[in-house]
Amino acid sequence: MNRLTLVILFVFAVTLSAFSQAIPSPTILQEGKGYDAFQPRNWDVALIDSGDFNNDLLEDYAIVYQAGTDYLNTNHYDTKFNGHPRILVVLFGKGNDSLVFNMKSDSIVLRNNSGEGDPITSTVDGPLHTDGNQIILNYAGGVSVQWTAQYKLAYRTKEKEWILQYYKGTEYNTNEEDAPIKVTEVDFVKKQMKQDKLKTPLPNLPKLDPRTFHPRTLEVAPGVVL
Repeated sequence: MNRLTLVILFVFAVTLSAFSQAIPSPTILQEGKGYDAFQPRNWDVALIDSGDFNNDLLEDYAIVYQAGTDYLNTNHYDTKFNGHPRILVVLFGKGNDSLVFNMKSDSIVLRNNSGEGDPITSTVDGPLHTDGNQIILNYAGGVSVQWTAQYKLAYRTKEKEWILQYYKGTEYNTNEEDAPIKVTEVDFVKKQMKQDKLKTPLPNLPKLDPRTFHPRTLEVAPGVVL
């Protein structure tokens, strides 16, 4: 291996490292009065919605926090190549305005990067919704190829766990005249994919944990990435 090759590999490694830079995840309070008590220091509330995820008639919260500038500077985070980190935090109501920490995901909320705008501000239906036991995340982006992605997280009261229940994505190539909008739906519980009217079983689909799932990275079929 010659010196030029080594230099090229080094530059590539440094660039790749910059694009995948990690940052310490904040510690979330385990119990407190009101959702304001759970906000990590130097993190901002980007999105918030409430519902009753565990069907106990108490108000629960889904909150997306975004790392603030002070937090990023303290951890020497390079924002030139990396979008501000975002986390999803779920709080369950306990009564008397008390809340308890339930779940945190450091990966399921997309960052503002990749040169396609911010995926949580480009949506038509709004980026965060709750519906019964579900948390719904909507994303949108793209340049020549416009895309949307919706993920539904569902809380199972009996198992006391969150699952990734459903995905719906669309894709449209603006460079192709009269190009159709490609629609893909995946039911993670039934392990079934639907593309337009064609349904395909996905027997080997793994059980996905919302705490560690990375959107737009899972290939469930050739050319189909969720």
